[in-house]
Amino acid sequence: MNKQSLFHRIHQDDAPDKLSLIVEISKGDCNKYEFNHELGVLELDRVLFGPLVYPINYCDVPRTWNEGDDDPLDALLFNSAPLQPGSLVSGRVIGLMEMEDNGELDNKIICVSDKDPRYGHVKDIKDLTPYERKDIQTFFELYKVPQTGRDSVKVGDFLDKDAAATFINKCVAAYKQKFAT
Repeated sequence: MNKQSLFHRIHQDDAPDKLSLIVEISKGDCNKYEFNHELGVLELDRVLFGPLVYPINYCDVPRTWNEGDDDPLDALLFNSAPLQPGSLVSGRVIGLMEMEDNGELDNKIICVSDKDPRYGHVKDIKDLTPYERKDIQTFFELYKVPQTGRDSVKVGDFLDKDAAATFINKCVAAYKQKFAT
């Protein structure tokens, strides 16, 4: 474990209400990057197999661990423009999208950018338009179909920020246990 990696150095002091996020994938991109926690850099995992692009900025949540997929927690960040991969951003938590990926629990925390006034009014998942929720639901239901076939990803319900807070706290505690901090 490389304790010098940003993954271990960026704290979640305002969790579960606000999260410090590392942008992995920009809204509009078809490249699937993952933050390499050992090296501290973004690494190209794959190019999406189908004609889809990410409808939202996709982020890694430092100092969290999702035991469901044995990986850091993922966050989807609403911002009016694509954000540069590798950027550090602050996301206000508004909810959670239930998701299962190849049989593993892979819930997504839904956030809005603290720095984008266009999302200043959004305080809860219900404040998003139905189209915003439907776009991310549809994307995740379809993005792996060309690669792994139908039914490899199951999207469940959109839950409120209280449910998100419970899941975030669980993932922060799992990080502390896994990495003994």
